Amino acid sequence: MLKITLHFATPKTISQSNIIGRLDIGYAKLEAHADYKALLFTVGVGEHPPIKIENYLRWSGSVWDLVSRAICLSQHDSEALIPIDITEGRFAFIDGMTEIIEHWPDGMNVEKSTIATAHITMCKRRGNYVARFETDIECDVHDSSIFTYKPRILKPWDLLSMAYAWTVSGSFKLPPRPNLYVPIAIDDGGKSLVNLNTVSEPAYSGFIKWMHKWNINTITSEFVSGPCVTEDQFVKFLRTAV
Repeated sequence: MLKITLHFATPKTISQSNIIGRLDIGYAKLEAHADYKALLFTVGVGEHPPIKIENYLRWSGSVWDLVSRAICLSQHDSEALIPIDITEGRFAFIDGMTEIIEHWPDGMNVEKSTIATAHITMCKRRGNYVARFETDIECDVHDSSIFTYKPRILKPWDLLSMAYAWTVSGSFKLPPRPNLYVPIAIDDGGKSLVNLNTVSEPAYSGFIKWMHKWNINTITSEFVSGPCVTEDQFVKFLRTAV
């Protein structure tokens, strides 16, 4: 399960007292093509109706992509951002927000870990913002250029999803859903192997952690210049790793 908290705070001052929103995302069906269920809560608004994200490819893109689609479906019934009318009169703004994504294995907080963070900061000119998105599993950092958000009514979750879209695509449109990349298996005397050097992120980092968890060792092949695992092991990871 993923638990996302939205804070009216800087990264150094986040606490339970400045939470302005929560989003829970769990599995409805665990597979390589997974179905997710999500529940969004906003302070002052309450809970939104639960939603489903169906047939979403795991280990294929940033966790922020999944979060942004959950936000859009929860608030707008569509995996698309709703255009915001930028007003020249009075508009709502916020000094800054920090977002935290935690991974709760099996829905329990015993082994929970922070896997991604984001921070949105208003510039000196009100209504202009910059954002930074980070993911631990990929050691990936993305900084945005300045973007403008001047709604009549501030919706923090919309600001988060718009900031992500702007950061990765330079527009207020979410990119297409990520594609599943499956490395080509190599036949080694009747055994199908996967060269780890051909596995892309975020699957590579996730698979390495999964191997350590289950004490799986790499193997060598005379046909491959790099560490390998069996194709069955890699497929099992795609289908079952959480």
